[in-house]
Amino acid sequence: MDLDFELRPDQGLPQSAFDRLSEAGPVVWSEPLAGWMVSSYQAVRTVLGDVKRFTMAGTPVAETLGKEGMLVDDTPFHNIVRAVWAPHVSREALMARSGELQGFAAQVLEEVRLPLEAGEAVNLIPVFRNFVMQFIASSFDVPRDKLRVFEVWSELSADTPALALEEGSDAQQSHQAAQKAVVELVQAQIEDRKQRFARGENPQDLISLMVAAEGRDGFTRSVVADNLFNFILGAMDTTEKWLGNIVVKLCESPRLADELRADRSLIEAFNEEVMRVYSVAQAVQRRVREGGAELAGQNMAGGDPVFLLLGAANRDAAEFEDPDSFDMHRTNKAHLGFGFGFHHCLGVNIARQEARAFVSVLLDTFPQLRVAEIDYGQSWALWGPRALHVALPDRD
Repeated sequence: MDLDFELRPDQGLPQSAFDRLSEAGPVVWSEPLAGWMVSSYQAVRTVLGDVKRFTMAGTPVAETLGKEGMLVDDTPFHNIVRAVWAPHVSREALMARSGELQGFAAQVLEEVRLPLEAGEAVNLIPVFRNFVMQFIASSFDVPRDKLRVFEVWSELSADTPALALEEGSDAQQSHQAAQKAVVELVQAQIEDRKQRFARGENPQDLISLMVAAEGRDGFTRSVVADNLFNFILGAMDTTEKWLGNIVVKLCESPRLADELRADRSLIEAFNEEVMRVYSVAQAVQRRVREGGAELAGQNMAGGDPVFLLLGAANRDAAEFEDPDSFDMHRTNKAHLGFGFGFHHCLGVNIARQEARAFVSVLLDTFPQLRVAEIDYGQSWALWGPRALHVALPDRD
């Protein structure tokens, strides 16, 4: 069976295709994709958690992001790399920075107050991006303007289907140019930290922590560079799209916004339910390791591509009661929106605290907003608005 990654997003998520997949079985071979489509919660979770049989190595995403990044490394060294940053991105560490996050949110929202109050529709995507990038600039100690090269990369990637780019195409060349600029920035920041350490300084930003690890426990310059590249990029687009999906839901559901305003402790549950129902990473890839694997009764050959449909898995009726309904009070909240197992998102606490802070400030700053126009781009594989114009409610 087929699943079109370039389905027009303005038609919404391909729920009818997900339903057909569910009827066909949890693991289905796709001739057009020449790979396996995995759509049930348990089967997706199994693949994500089993690095002995399934790997990201060799997928288009892995080839693009660097071969020595944590996303690709399935060895115990992966955990050694994670440990460099883990204490600084823990839930406790990020909660301690909630005031800083709320300050960034207040700043970027205040910048759009005048046009909104003048009756204009404002695109919130640059607002989300500025909010996220300010926190990245603070955490990595990189001037905000220098991070523009990461934004260019993110913008190009946002409209790329979850397949390999055609060799020699304009799209591939644009991606390569953007990647080159990002790599140059990362290398310059590494050199800067090395010089600062040589002068006797002791910087503790997230770049410095990784640079300080070089030369021990297997950390090479390429390991440091690839992981910095991965982490900064990973902290951007996913959170931006999640915030877009959150704001769309708030605009559509004033009653829920009122409920959150009355009880701020519900914000986190609300945000998580948005991630479950409108998963940002709708599809991710793996490959079957040599030797093959059996999954849900299907024999998969070594080297076979595997397309994990996280969005479909997060609406699996076998795992979630009434899965298509939005219920922030549901008891089972263990969605797969941030992955699972060995490669569970390292920056999950950053994203969660960013979303929590932004929503809290938004509820106070603009109690009501309406969606004026929305554009989801050219692919549903990474789901979230590419443009989200909002306005204050119409006045009588």
